[in-house]
Amino acid sequence: METTGKSIQVHYLGKCLRLYNQRCRDWSHDYGYLGSQATLSNAGCGIFSIANAVSWMSGMDIDVDVLAQFSIENGGRGDDGTDRPALLHAMSQFGLATAYGFSYHEDGLRNDLDVLFEHLNNGGTGLGNLRVGHIVALLSARILGDERQILAADPYSESADERICNQVRECVRASAVVSAILNDQNQEVGFRETYALYWVPLSQVHDFNLLHPLV
Repeated sequence: METTGKSIQVHYLGKCLRLYNQRCRDWSHDYGYLGSQATLSNAGCGIFSIANAVSWMSGMDIDVDVLAQFSIENGGRGDDGTDRPALLHAMSQFGLATAYGFSYHEDGLRNDLDVLFEHLNNGGTGLGNLRVGHIVALLSARILGDERQILAADPYSESADERICNQVRECVRASAVVSAILNDQNQEVGFRETYALYWVPLSQVHDFNLLHPLV
Protein backbone atom coordinates (compact mmCIF):
# COMPACT_ATOMS: atom_id res chain seq x y z
CA MET A 1 0.00 0.00 0.00
CA GLU A 2 1.34 3.44 -0.92
CA THR A 3 1.07 6.43 1.36
CA THR A 4 -0.78 9.51 0.11
CA GLY A 5 1.32 12.35 -1.28
CA LYS A 6 1.29 16.07 -0.53
CA SER A 7 -2.23 16.64 -1.84
CA ILE A 8 -5.17 14.93 -3.46
CA GLN A 9 -7.98 16.19 -5.66
CA VAL A 10 -11.53 15.45 -4.56
CA HIS A 11 -14.74 16.12 -6.49
CA TYR A 12 -17.60 16.73 -4.08
CA LEU A 13 -20.80 18.78 -4.09
CA GLY A 14 -19.96 20.18 -7.50
CA LYS A 15 -16.50 21.36 -6.42
CA CYS A 16 -13.03 20.22 -7.48
CA LEU A 17 -11.08 20.57 -4.26
CA ARG A 18 -7.35 20.22 -3.76
CA LEU A 19 -6.87 18.83 -0.25
CA TYR A 20 -3.45 19.41 1.28
CA ASN A 21 -2.27 16.40 3.28
CA GLN A 22 -0.40 17.41 6.43
CA ARG A 23 0.47 13.76 7.20
CA CYS A 24 2.88 13.68 4.25
CA ARG A 25 6.41 14.06 5.61
CA ASP A 26 7.52 15.71 2.38
CA TRP A 27 6.08 18.95 3.81
CA SER A 28 9.49 19.74 5.33
CA HIS A 29 9.49 23.55 5.12
CA ASP A 30 10.56 25.09 8.42
CA TYR A 31 7.63 26.32 10.53
CA GLY A 32 9.33 26.79 13.87
CA TYR A 33 8.84 29.55 16.42
CA LEU A 34 11.70 31.50 18.01
CA GLY A 35 14.23 28.79 17.25
CA SER A 36 12.02 25.81 17.99
CA GLN A 37 12.19 22.92 15.53
CA ALA A 38 9.00 22.35 13.57
CA THR A 39 7.92 21.76 9.99
CA LEU A 40 4.71 22.18 8.10
CA SER A 41 4.10 18.45 8.50
CA ASN A 42 3.94 18.64 12.29
CA ALA A 43 2.84 22.24 12.92
CA GLY A 44 1.21 23.64 9.79
CA CYS A 45 -2.49 22.85 10.22
CA GLY A 46 -3.42 26.54 10.05
CA ILE A 47 -1.50 27.05 6.82
CA PHE A 48 -2.97 23.96 5.19
CA SER A 49 -6.48 24.88 6.33
CA ILE A 50 -6.24 28.31 4.69
CA ALA A 51 -5.12 26.57 1.49
CA ASN A 52 -8.02 24.09 1.71
CA ALA A 53 -10.54 26.87 2.35
CA VAL A 54 -9.26 28.90 -0.60
CA SER A 55 -9.32 25.87 -2.90
CA TRP A 56 -12.97 25.22 -2.02
CA MET A 57 -14.07 28.85 -2.27
CA SER A 58 -12.16 30.12 -5.30
CA GLY A 59 -10.54 27.09 -6.93
CA MET A 60 -7.07 28.61 -6.48
CA ASP A 61 -4.01 26.62 -5.44
CA ILE A 62 -1.79 28.22 -2.79
CA ASP A 63 1.97 27.73 -2.63
CA VAL A 64 1.91 26.43 0.94
CA ASP A 65 5.66 26.88 1.50
CA VAL A 66 5.41 30.54 0.48
CA LEU A 67 2.44 31.13 2.79
CA ALA A 68 4.27 29.47 5.69
CA GLN A 69 7.28 31.74 5.20
CA PHE A 70 5.01 34.77 4.96
CA SER A 71 3.36 33.70 8.21
CA ILE A 72 6.72 33.44 10.00
CA GLU A 73 7.87 36.83 8.72
CA ASN A 74 4.63 38.72 9.43
CA GLY A 75 3.51 37.59 12.89
CA GLY A 76 1.34 34.66 11.87
CA ARG A 77 3.39 32.01 13.69
CA GLY A 78 2.66 32.00 17.43
CA ASP A 79 3.96 29.91 20.28
CA ASP A 80 1.16 27.35 19.94
CA GLY A 81 0.88 27.23 16.15
CA THR A 82 -0.66 29.60 13.62
CA ASP A 83 -2.10 32.81 15.06
CA ARG A 84 -5.03 32.99 12.66
CA PRO A 85 -6.22 36.57 13.31
CA ALA A 86 -2.64 37.86 12.99
CA LEU A 87 -1.98 35.93 9.79
CA LEU A 88 -5.30 36.85 8.20
CA HIS A 89 -4.69 40.51 9.12
CA ALA A 90 -1.25 40.39 7.46
CA MET A 91 -2.66 38.66 4.38
CA SER A 92 -5.26 41.43 4.08
CA GLN A 93 -2.72 44.20 4.68
CA PHE A 94 -0.28 42.95 2.03
CA GLY A 95 -2.88 41.98 -0.57
CA LEU A 96 -2.53 38.20 -0.28
CA ALA A 97 -6.15 37.70 0.78
CA THR A 98 -7.39 39.53 -2.31
CA ALA A 99 -4.96 37.60 -4.51
CA TYR A 100 -6.40 34.35 -3.15
CA GLY A 101 -10.00 35.44 -3.70
CA PHE A 102 -11.23 36.30 -0.20
CA SER A 103 -11.52 39.08 2.34
CA TYR A 104 -11.18 39.00 6.11
CA HIS A 105 -13.22 41.43 8.21
CA GLU A 106 -10.80 41.69 11.15
CA ASP A 107 -13.30 40.06 13.52
CA GLY A 108 -10.93 37.62 15.24
CA LEU A 109 -12.05 34.36 16.81
CA ARG A 110 -15.83 33.92 16.92
CA ASN A 111 -18.29 31.50 18.50
CA ASP A 112 -21.73 32.53 17.18
CA LEU A 113 -22.74 29.28 15.48
CA ASP A 114 -25.80 30.80 13.82
CA VAL A 115 -23.55 33.29 12.04
CA LEU A 116 -21.19 30.51 10.95
CA PHE A 117 -24.04 28.38 9.57
CA GLU A 118 -25.45 31.28 7.56
CA HIS A 119 -21.98 32.31 6.34
CA LEU A 120 -21.22 28.84 4.96
CA ASN A 121 -24.62 28.61 3.30
CA ASN A 122 -23.89 31.93 1.55
CA GLY A 123 -20.68 30.70 -0.07
CA GLY A 124 -18.10 31.67 2.53
CA THR A 125 -15.62 29.42 4.27
CA GLY A 126 -13.98 29.47 7.67
CA LEU A 127 -11.18 28.24 9.87
CA GLY A 128 -11.97 26.69 13.23
CA ASN A 129 -11.28 24.09 15.88
CA LEU A 130 -13.08 20.79 16.35
CA ARG A 131 -10.75 19.97 19.23
CA VAL A 132 -8.19 22.03 21.12
CA GLY A 133 -4.93 22.68 19.29
CA HIS A 134 -5.88 21.71 15.73
CA ILE A 135 -7.22 23.94 12.96
CA VAL A 136 -9.47 22.71 10.15
CA ALA A 137 -11.20 24.43 7.23
CA LEU A 138 -14.98 24.80 7.42
CA LEU A 139 -16.46 24.46 3.94
CA SER A 140 -20.20 23.89 3.86
CA ALA A 141 -23.30 23.46 6.02
CA ARG A 142 -26.42 21.31 5.90
CA ILE A 143 -29.37 20.16 7.96
CA LEU A 144 -29.78 16.40 8.26
CA GLY A 145 -32.82 15.34 10.22
CA ASP A 146 -33.00 17.87 13.03
CA GLU A 147 -29.23 18.45 13.26
CA ARG A 148 -27.20 21.24 11.70
CA GLN A 149 -23.89 19.92 10.38
CA ILE A 150 -20.61 21.32 9.07
CA LEU A 151 -18.28 19.90 6.41
CA ALA A 152 -14.71 19.99 7.73
CA ALA A 153 -11.56 19.73 5.61
CA ASP A 154 -9.03 18.36 8.07
CA PRO A 155 -5.40 18.56 6.87
CA TYR A 156 -4.35 15.86 9.36
CA SER A 157 -7.36 13.66 8.47
CA GLU A 158 -8.37 12.99 12.07
CA SER A 159 -11.66 11.25 11.28
CA ALA A 160 -10.59 8.25 13.41
CA ASP A 161 -8.99 10.23 16.23
CA GLU A 162 -10.57 9.37 19.59
CA ARG A 163 -11.24 13.08 20.23
CA ILE A 164 -13.25 13.41 17.01
CA CYS A 165 -14.51 10.05 15.76
CA ASN A 166 -17.69 9.83 17.82
CA GLN A 167 -18.82 13.19 16.45
CA VAL A 168 -18.29 12.26 12.79
CA ARG A 169 -21.62 11.88 10.99
CA GLU A 170 -20.35 11.02 7.50
CA CYS A 171 -16.94 10.64 5.84
CA VAL A 172 -16.37 11.53 2.19
CA ARG A 173 -14.79 8.34 0.86
CA ALA A 174 -12.97 10.09 -1.96
CA SER A 175 -10.94 11.99 0.64
CA ALA A 176 -9.21 8.86 1.97
CA VAL A 177 -5.62 9.40 3.13
CA VAL A 178 -3.20 6.48 3.62
CA SER A 179 -0.33 7.04 6.06
CA ALA A 180 2.36 4.81 7.51
CA ILE A 181 2.31 3.57 11.12
CA LEU A 182 5.77 3.79 12.69
CA ASN A 183 7.02 2.11 15.87
CA ASP A 184 9.33 3.65 18.48
CA GLN A 185 12.34 2.76 16.31
CA ASN A 186 10.84 4.68 13.36
CA GLN A 187 10.19 1.44 11.52
CA GLU A 188 7.13 1.11 9.32
CA VAL A 189 4.83 -1.51 10.85
CA GLY A 190 1.61 -0.93 8.94
CA PHE A 191 -0.74 1.58 7.38
CA ARG A 192 -3.83 3.52 8.42
CA GLU A 193 -6.58 4.95 6.24
CA THR A 194 -8.45 7.99 7.47
CA TYR A 195 -10.55 10.72 5.84
CA ALA A 196 -9.83 14.39 5.33
CA LEU A 197 -13.41 15.45 4.54
CA TYR A 198 -16.16 14.67 7.02
CA TRP A 199 -19.37 16.08 8.47
CA VAL A 200 -19.73 16.92 12.16
CA PRO A 201 -22.43 18.66 14.21
CA LEU A 202 -22.30 22.45 14.08
CA SER A 203 -21.94 22.42 17.88
CA GLN A 204 -18.52 20.74 17.55
CA VAL A 205 -16.97 23.92 16.08
CA HIS A 206 -15.42 26.64 18.24
CA ASP A 207 -13.09 29.63 17.92
CA PHE A 208 -13.60 30.18 14.21
CA ASN A 209 -12.69 32.86 11.68
CA LEU A 210 -14.74 33.78 8.62
CA LEU A 211 -13.32 34.08 5.10
CA HIS A 212 -15.58 36.04 2.75
CA PRO A 213 -15.59 35.41 -1.02
CA LEU A 214 -14.85 38.38 -3.22
CA VAL A 215 -17.85 39.45 -5.27
